[in-house]
Amino acid sequence: MSKMLKVTPNDDYTLLVEFEHGNKIIFNMQPLINTMPYYSLNDLERFKDITIEEKAIRWPDPVPGQKSIMPVRLTVDNMLFTIRE
Repeated sequence: MSKMLKVTPNDDYTLLVEFEHGNKIIFNMQPLINTMPYYSLNDLERFKDITIEEKAIRWPDPVPGQKSIMPVRLTVDNMLFTIRE
């Protein structure tokens, strides 16, 4: 599996994910935003506050009292599984 090099969150709740070897995908998170564990990402500023881990995109822990499962992470496998459906 290719390593993620860069992830760009967009205003329309999509992610431009760039991998080594020049591969890129645009992953639409809109269907996931209203589901657990991604509900806390409804806030666009929070959605754009990402960190890339080795094989995942991670968002900071939510403010106490917000609906969320912690930590909020999206792995490459999660993306591929969602695209496949």
